Amino acid sequence: LSQPIKMPPVEQNTVPFTVSAAKSLSELKTVGKARELPVVSDLEKMTTTFANQISENAHVQSAKQMVEDGMKSIVETETFNNIQGKVQELNENPRVQQTLTTVKSAVGQL
Repeated sequence: LSQPIKMPPVEQNTVPFTVSAAKSLSELKTVGKARELPVVSDLEKMTTTFANQISENAHVQSAKQMVEDGMKSIVETETFNNIQGKVQELNENPRVQQTLTTVKSAVGQL
């Protein structure tokens, strides 16, 4: 009897409830309660309004289109493994830097 008894494997019919799932559920409840506070509600409305104003800005739209076109081009022509060196090239591109500077200044003026 010195050896432990080994039980046969049991098929699980449910997904075990993990601590992380419980934490995320409680965080959702906390966020819901926080949204009931006038300060949080007002801040959420102002942030949404500001985000909408920024997204309608011509410079932001131009930058967004440039990024989307670049991503589409990468997806069509490159595999994920070949992309690693391309990020640095993109960061060093003068046109990209100019667009980023223009967008930053336009957002700063809002």
